[in-house]
Amino acid sequence: MSALTKLQCGVLPVAVVLFAGVAAPLAILAVVSCSARLPFGGVAWGSFSLDAYRALVFTHDFDGTPLVQWDYLRVLVRSVALAGAATVICLLLALPTALHIMGSPPRRKAILLLLVTVPFWTCVVVQMYGWITLLADNGLLNRLLDKWGATHGPLGVLYTDGATLLGLVYTFLPFMVLPVYAALEDLDWRIVEAALDLGATGFVALRDVVLPCCRAGIAAGIGLVFVPALGTCVVSDLLGGNHAMMLGNLVAFQFADGRNWPLGAAMAFVLLGAVLLGLLARRIRASVRGRAGARYAFA
Repeated sequence: MSALTKLQCGVLPVAVVLFAGVAAPLAILAVVSCSARLPFGGVAWGSFSLDAYRALVFTHDFDGTPLVQWDYLRVLVRSVALAGAATVICLLLALPTALHIMGSPPRRKAILLLLVTVPFWTCVVVQMYGWITLLADNGLLNRLLDKWGATHGPLGVLYTDGATLLGLVYTFLPFMVLPVYAALEDLDWRIVEAALDLGATGFVALRDVVLPCCRAGIAAGIGLVFVPALGTCVVSDLLGGNHAMMLGNLVAFQFADGRNWPLGAAMAFVLLGAVLLGLLARRIRASVRGRAGARYAFA
C-alpha cells in the first residue's frame, strides 16, 4: 500500500465524521429554512416556501401593510458591534499577555499557560452565574463599593451591553492568547535582537518586527473570537437579558418559544453566509496582495 493510499485511508474516518456532524445537519437546516411553517410550530415537510427569508426583511402591520423589519437589523448591528469590541479588547489584552508568557522562564511559562486555560475548566453557564453573583445590584462588588463609600445604591451594571461585553471578553480571551502565543513561539527572536542592535526602540521592534511575524496567529485569534462571539447565546442571555439580545438569542428564541423553525433556520443561514463571505473576502484580499507583491518583487 502506497503512502498516498495510507493517507487517504487515514483521512476517510475524519471526512465521515465531519460529514455526519457538520454537512448533514447543515443540509437539514437548509431544508427547514426553505419549508413552510405549521400553524402551531414545527415544519411542513415537503411544502417549500421562502416566507422565512422574506420575514427577515419585511413584516406586516395589523392591516396587512408591509413594513421593514428594523428590529432584526438592530439586533444584527448590536451583535456585530459587541463581537467586534470583544475581539479588539481581547487582542489588546492578549498581546502583552502572550509576550509576558513568552519571556518567562520555562517553569513559570507552563504555570501561566495553565492559568490561561482556567476558563475551560468549568461550564460557561457556571461562569456566567458567577459574574451575575458579582455584578448584581446587591452582589459582592456592589456591597464592597458601598462599604468603601465609592457608590451609593445599585450599580445597574447587570443586564446591559457592558455586562455582555465583559462576559464575551472573559469567555473568549484564551482563544486569542493561545494562537498569538503559538505564533510568538515560532518567531526567530534573533531578528528582534538585530533590530534592537540597529537602534530600534522596543515599540518600533514590536510594531515592525514582532507583529508582522505573528500576523497568522493574530488572524487566527480574531477568527476564533469574533465568529463564536457573533453567534453566542448563553453569555448575552445571562448577562445581557432582553436589553442586550444578540443573534444567537434571536435564533434560539425562534426554535424554542417562538416555535418558528423555518425563521430560526433562515437566521442561522444568513449568519453563516455573512461569516463565510467575510472569510472569502479576506482570502481574496490576501491573494490579491500576494500577487501584487510577487509582481513587485519580480519587477
